[in-house]
Amino acid sequence: MTSFGERLKTRVPDWPRFLARARDDRRNIAYDLLPLLDLKGREAVARALRRLKPHTRPFAPSDRARDLDAQLRRDGVTAPQPPLPDHVLADLVAWFKTQPCHDRYRPHLGEFSWDAPASDETNIGYFTTEQVLRAPHLLDLANDRLLLETAELYLGARPVIDNIGCAWHFPGREQAKGVQRFHRDFDCARNLKAFWYLTDVTETSGPHRYVRGSHADPRLDSGKAQTDAAIIAAFGAGNIISITAPAGTWFLEDVYGFHKGQLPIDRPRLLLAVEYNLYPSSLAPRHPIMRNDGRYDRYVNRLFLK
Repeated sequence: MTSFGERLKTRVPDWPRFLARARDDRRNIAYDLLPLLDLKGREAVARALRRLKPHTRPFAPSDRARDLDAQLRRDGVTAPQPPLPDHVLADLVAWFKTQPCHDRYRPHLGEFSWDAPASDETNIGYFTTEQVLRAPHLLDLANDRLLLETAELYLGARPVIDNIGCAWHFPGREQAKGVQRFHRDFDCARNLKAFWYLTDVTETSGPHRYVRGSHADPRLDSGKAQTDAAIIAAFGAGNIISITAPAGTWFLEDVYGFHKGQLPIDRPRLLLAVEYNLYPSSLAPRHPIMRNDGRYDRYVNRLFLK
């Protein structure tokens, strides 16, 4: 059993640092304390929030949304969904190939091109929130009716787009780092993330891996990354899903369940992600970045669009 102090240190090293982060951004209070709750505690908070948060009225989700919701409740992850239209995929890839990346763990390296990482120690090339938000088709994808219906079904209230990201994962690295190790996300009491493969993903080019059923299982709930051996010992190798699919394929996932992006071996992988939460976390910008032209729901997009 993980102690209270050990759980706290998954986000902050001590109480003074916690208080400093809270003063800097009040959203850090919920974000930093969330790993202290076990699965039952998270579910209790989510139930309370569902009663307080707005709901779509009338709400008539499609059969496809209900099927995706059922898959999520059963496994924590959906089956891969049909790829994006060719022109949407091409526009997205072209955009991210022209945008500079950065290594968030080595900011001194500055910006670099996706095909020329600044260091052999750089496993992942990240894009800023604004770069992702301004990508072609991004807002249309994030606000797709099927996704919003599924998110509301699964979360139990109208979703908030809270955390968006895109990154290149580079091959030829000696060891997995960060999100390339099995981990749970503690961003919200209940959350849902959509992933889009923007490059072809095979077993050797960084497949996303998910532990089926771990979204509803408290084992290894320490807030820390886990080794493959620990995951297999706890859940069994047969419950590890490896998602390989052509570029443009997307899927949904409860990211409280254990997941990782496998370290690529032979070619880089480009992955886009959008998270839907019940409330804002400190992963979203402090202030909206772009103006809402009226096409997008104000509540759902309020953290990014003004």
